[in-house]
Amino acid sequence: MGRNAAPLLEANYLEVRPPLYISLKFKPSPSFREWHCAKERHRFSITSRKNQTGHMITEIELDKSATHLPEVWKANFKQSFTEKDGVQEYHLKGVISAKPPTPSDYELFPGVGYYKFHTDLANGFEDASSRCTKEGGHLAIVNSESEHQVLSTMYARFPESELKTEWAFVGFHDRFKEGEYVTIYGEPLNTTGFTRWSSAGQPDDYKGAEDCGSVHRNGGLNDIACNASIPFFCEYDIS
Repeated sequence: MGRNAAPLLEANYLEVRPPLYISLKFKPSPSFREWHCAKERHRFSITSRKNQTGHMITEIELDKSATHLPEVWKANFKQSFTEKDGVQEYHLKGVISAKPPTPSDYELFPGVGYYKFHTDLANGFEDASSRCTKEGGHLAIVNSESEHQVLSTMYARFPESELKTEWAFVGFHDRFKEGEYVTIYGEPLNTTGFTRWSSAGQPDDYKGAEDCGSVHRNGGLNDIACNASIPFFCEYDIS
């Protein structure tokens, strides 16, 4: 299971994937332990030592081999020590996470992000949101004029005569309280960085039945019926 094993070492672990839990017991001296996980060829290493001032230094290394590796990994670890009968017990608890690979049909706009314009009409706002989520993204949330320009550029590739509509769903609504617009994550629309409406009369809650967010092909936001069958924009976060 390991190498350079010591009598006072005890190790228990789950697979090297979220969540990751490891428990070690060892004497207060430099040590090295390594495990090899069969699935997808993981290697997880811990090096522990005391420096000249008596501080315990722990170095963690994860090697993973698979057909497709994510571009960004996030790792969070928390460690603690206890001592009993001259034996130090070291606890390390951590989570290693990685975003799924970017969907191949999302388009990258450098400095802005990844987007996809669905011209296959959604069966309402919820359907649009669900389809974005299944792809690993979410309904687009416009945070800047640059991002708004990206959506307009993508929309302009398709003539109005082809799509039969001027609107596309994006990720905001006022379904909780009329006139109080929030994003699909519950954040106030006025904190997103972009609140320009498509015309002076918008939003108008036409016939009291427009509670979902959209963007006009020529620019600007608009409220629209949540059951509308229109195109929609998905966004894939790169952070």
